[in-house]
Amino acid sequence: MTTDSNRNESNRNISIVLMVLLLFATQACTDIFLSGLPMMAQEFGTTMNVTNLTISVYNYSQAAVVLFIGVISDVRGRRATILTCLALHIGATVWIALSSSISWVIVMRVLQATGSAAVYIILRLIIKDTMDKKAQIHATGLLVVGLVLSPILAPVVGAWIIHWSSWRNCFWAIALFEAPLFVWAWMTIRETNHKQMALRAAFSLKNHFLSYLGVLQDRYFLGMALIVGSVFAAFYAFISISSYLYIQQFGMRETSYAYVFIGIAVSYLIGNRLMSKLNADNLTPQRIIGLGISVSLVGAACIFGELLTGNRIAVIALITLGTCLLRLATALINPPAQVVVTNHFPDSGSHALGMLTCIQYSFAAIGTMVVSGLPLAPSGNFMISTALFVALSVAGYLFAFRRGAAVQAS
Repeated sequence: MTTDSNRNESNRNISIVLMVLLLFATQACTDIFLSGLPMMAQEFGTTMNVTNLTISVYNYSQAAVVLFIGVISDVRGRRATILTCLALHIGATVWIALSSSISWVIVMRVLQATGSAAVYIILRLIIKDTMDKKAQIHATGLLVVGLVLSPILAPVVGAWIIHWSSWRNCFWAIALFEAPLFVWAWMTIRETNHKQMALRAAFSLKNHFLSYLGVLQDRYFLGMALIVGSVFAAFYAFISISSYLYIQQFGMRETSYAYVFIGIAVSYLIGNRLMSKLNADNLTPQRIIGLGISVSLVGAACIFGELLTGNRIAVIALITLGTCLLRLATALINPPAQVVVTNHFPDSGSHALGMLTCIQYSFAAIGTMVVSGLPLAPSGNFMISTALFVALSVAGYLFAFRRGAAVQAS
């Protein structure tokens, strides 16, 4: 009995390692080529607004796909869906590396987003299929280590690739990294949706949309979605403007700029571990999320601190510190928010998670568009967008937890 238990624990650990690497590989598509955005604009003879479409269109596409990918995995199976979408992700990545125009890059980013959305959603559904609520929060915290690894490694590796060659080789690197992961996933991932036949027989497109409508009519969900969406919008605003901010406005080298993301990723890791400890100490999700909101307010204050000094080094330090705190806040907010929202809808958890992720990615794309469209210097654009999205997250918290006692009881 003990041997079987140890074997099951070992298999689960191996599965989580694979999940982390899959999430890292797909999320690296956002991080790895950031320092190459100015080079891409120059190569294709276009502007920052157009090259930033490679980020915003990617996020909008993920937002659309997540509305359907969870229910597709309900009726077609988790294993078949994630493997198909992962293969599509690899193919689109190769096509981007070979693209001869910015238009083709943007189109392939749409297809690439399908694979990323499948990995993001279905891995969480597998966790939900196989674990209780508290274990889900712990496993989700471990899973998003892939989100930590991505901004630690991908921008640094990408910056050196771009420094010595071209932004195209960033996508070749992703494709080569994902190919053995696909084989590993094919051999390892088993079907966890054992209600597949019943869900397929009961599926109705009308009911599918009605389920989303029911989710959107829930006050608690709307508040949580505003929180999650706003913190992601603030961070993606930074991602979109960061290469122009550090490289063009402040004159940093590509390789030096990439190391900023190490500090940001370490901050996320600290927040992730803090979240896990608070969860283990039985602090309620509401209080963990509230702590994350407080940290984001401090981060916004640091970013606004640039108004108090004209020293270039001090401004860089304040912007970087503020962004690190915003990322730490995301780590505190995101895992408990995903779990409580999914479990708030016991009969439509896939729809709740899909809609939450749709709103999250939509806000990320909106963050990109807002910070790219403002008429100021990159640092000014980032400061305004940060203030806007942090304020929205506070509003979402007040809206979601006005009936906090009733929600926690449910």
